[in-house]
Amino acid sequence: MKSRYEEKTYESYFNNELDKKSKIYFPPGQVLEGNLGFDASSFSTSRLLWHRLGHPFFWRLPFSGVDLIDIAKLLEADLEDEIDNIPKMKANILFQYKRPEFITSKLGKEWKHWHKPYYRYDIYQDQQMILEKIHNEFKSKVLVIYASPCTHDVNELVSIRKKLIKNSNFAKAIDLKGHHRNTYIKSGNHSIACSEPERVNSINIVEELNHLSDEPSQEFYSNSEFILEFSKEIQNVVTEDQYIYKSFYELNEDIKQLEQYKLLHSLLVMNNFRALTGTQWLIKL
Repeated sequence: MKSRYEEKTYESYFNNELDKKSKIYFPPGQVLEGNLGFDASSFSTSRLLWHRLGHPFFWRLPFSGVDLIDIAKLLEADLEDEIDNIPKMKANILFQYKRPEFITSKLGKEWKHWHKPYYRYDIYQDQQMILEKIHNEFKSKVLVIYASPCTHDVNELVSIRKKLIKNSNFAKAIDLKGHHRNTYIKSGNHSIACSEPERVNSINIVEELNHLSDEPSQEFYSNSEFILEFSKEIQNVVTEDQYIYKSFYELNEDIKQLEQYKLLHSLLVMNNFRALTGTQWLIKL
């Protein structure tokens, strides 16, 4: 049985609670849309377009438009000011959110491991390989986690939206290496990863975040430098991946004109990474 809610709904509720219970920072990326106040934009001199938008007299438009480069200059300065005036960044966190299936039939392939209804989500190997490479590249400086709720009903999801951490199952991506599915029955419990069954201990995500690189990184002079380096390393990892590299390259070509604005460009690169992998990037403060 497919869970009766959207993955994005779980992600939103989860992030809201996590923000209140731990010292984390949501890097601007999707947040850039909020700062600018739109999801997409374009610069057009088409008279037909402006006529249809209610401005028939093209030579008397109430606005002149702004070139993207001019916006980029302002954003770069604004981002540097914001990012370098928050507490020192310590470590990176990557969340892969999973909407599970709820298996109630004894015919379920993993029923023999639980002998009761259980939750199950698929592990996509192309995605998993990238997460493993990131873990291996950064070791203790990054936490790569799968998060999946212990509910399949949207009404229950809403009712527990302020205590979703308590009602979610967490597994480190590296612990799911070689597996195609992960199964569990409740939060705070172990899971059983398959195809070859293996017990995977669930983690206390708040404690894990609190102990993650307690000391600020001494490698970087500023938070901006911290972000630039992580974005660069992510690009290096994806470049080695045969499956999504081409798409990643094409998306980054669209923002190539912004390379001179290093911080803005790095955040947009990470946004492209998220678009292709569905991975949420957070930073431990």
